[in-house]
Parts: sequence; structure tokens; C-alpha cells
Amino acid sequence: MSTLNKHEPDWLSPQEYQIIVAPSLKVSAELAASRGDPKLFQDLPSMLSLIYLVSNLRDYYIEEWVVLSGMSSEAALAKAPEAACMMVLTEGNVGKSELAPMMDALSRSYQQVCAEGVCDNVDVDLRCAWESMKKGEHEQFLAQLEQVAKRFVTALDDWEKKRDN
Repeated sequence: MSTLNKHEPDWLSPQEYQIIVAPSLKVSAELAASRGDPKLFQDLPSMLSLIYLVSNLRDYYIEEWVVLSGMSSEAALAKAPEAACMMVLTEGNVGKSELAPMMDALSRSYQQVCAEGVCDNVDVDLRCAWESMKKGEHEQFLAQLEQVAKRFVTALDDWEKKRDN
């Protein structure tokens, strides 16, 4: 039997992946491309947007759906943002020796951005996107998620400009 057919404790279920990770990857990759970077991992603001989206969608999922479905392990859900970034870095052919330092830098950057309140202005919009997803309005959900990602990156860019001055 293939390893892929077994339920791995540190993997998200396919349904959770489709709700949390897949749409976040899609909008973050498209955002990076619109910013002139065809490879998501080379655009730090878009990578931080990916972490923001996966982290918060995961949190909404845990808050609201855990009792309704067979949830993946807590470890798998906790690692979802990191796993999404690792997928992007691996897809970008980042060398194994560079993975850990890059993941550490992403984590530290994201923590700093959150501590500075960069996420605060988009949290309400992300909650609205989540509500659309719950209602089965997939097109609306993706459109709102795209807007959230753009607003997050704009807020991040603005914060960086203020910080550098």
C-alpha cells in the first residue's frame, strides 16, 4: 500500500487542504505574479500574505468546524502555514541547506509584522471571506481572499516605507 493512501498524522486531510491551503496558495501566487515575480517564494510580502491567510483560515476552521468534521491532528493544523511555505520553497527548487534559514526568516518576519499590527486592517475582510466560504460561495470566497491578500501586501508595503523613513 502506498504511503499516500495512509492517513499521516502530520498531514491535513484533502478537504482541509482545499479549504485552508489551496485557495491561499492560489491567491498568493497570483499576487506575486502581479507584482512582477513569477515565483511566489521570491516575493516576501506575498509569502507573508500566504502565512497570514493559511494561519487565519486554519484558526477559523478550528473555531467553527472542528466539531463538525474529522479534523486532522492538531500538529498538522499547527504546521499548515509552515507546510504551505515549504511547498512553495520546494517547488522553487530552494536548496535543502537554505530551507531552514529561509523558514526561520519568514517566521520571524511574520511575527514582527503581526506585532506591528499590519494584519489588523484586513482581519475583518478575511472573516467576511470565510463566511462566504462557509455558505458555499466559492467564487465570492476566492475574490474576497484575493482582495484580502492585496490589502495585506499594501499594508505591509506601507509599514515598511514608514519603518525605513
